[in-house]
Amino acid sequence: MCSDLIASISRSLSLLSTLLLVISYLGILIYISRLSKKYHLFFRIFYMSMIFTRSLPPLVRSIGYFIALFCDYSVPPFVFTALLLAKFFSRAAGFCCIFERTFATFYAKGYENSKRYFFVIICVLVCAGFSGITLAVDADSDFGQKYSSLSYGVFCIVTTTMLFFVNRSLVKKSSASKCNLSERYQLTENIKALRLFLPFSMAISGNSMVLSMSMLLFHIDTVFNFPICQKVPSYAPIFLCIIFTTTIINLAAPLYVFYHNRKTRMLQKIGVAEIRNVLGVNIVGNGMGNDEQYFQHYKTAWA
Repeated sequence: MCSDLIASISRSLSLLSTLLLVISYLGILIYISRLSKKYHLFFRIFYMSMIFTRSLPPLVRSIGYFIALFCDYSVPPFVFTALLLAKFFSRAAGFCCIFERTFATFYAKGYENSKRYFFVIICVLVCAGFSGITLAVDADSDFGQKYSSLSYGVFCIVTTTMLFFVNRSLVKKSSASKCNLSERYQLTENIKALRLFLPFSMAISGNSMVLSMSMLLFHIDTVFNFPICQKVPSYAPIFLCIIFTTTIINLAAPLYVFYHNRKTRMLQKIGVAEIRNVLGVNIVGNGMGNDEQYFQHYKTAWA
């Protein structure tokens, strides 16, 4: 049987996991804000918005867990409304990142110096519409709740992966006669930007898959249900396993971004500049060893 102690432990772990996610996302937001200046302004806006809005759902959940754990009354309705709004902004920001990099891929020639802010407005409106549709399906029925998040996660990982390989293919096929420096630079930036976004896309997909499977197979949501726990003996261990799995998945994205960019941050701290050309080669210090090796790399890349 599910005792009050098990319920308190489960809710406490849920509260700690959500607070840990909030701290990690806000921490990586501060960290990325110092590294993202080399990317296009539009990508910086959408990417940092995506990270910030990703911290909103666990923040709202932590408030609900705190009320359920330390207060004698049930979670008020405004928490569920706030959670719905947090999901809306989070999904809209994710759509914006994908839409912006898609535009930067197919219009790479002139996108580097593009400062057309009406694009941001159009992008936000379109992505807000998509996000609203997914949440409407999510809230419409039990079927929508199970499959809407899963569809969103699969869409993010598939489109991001496709964009990554499309840009890599375009960089490999480009040459001095077919592609100018501006276009090649933009394609290279697209690859770097997608490497920053891909971990979060994978986390979104993995998290949605785990939650959808938990609701479909075990009828377990992220909110601990004490009455069901009393009826089903396996509810508590499965619930804790799901909380642990989703926490690891969501923490993996900011940790990977931090690890992947640690070298750049270390060079900034010690005052060593690392400047890379459109081929991705470090042209400062001992990036290529000697002049002969440096120009041989150019000859091979632009052949």
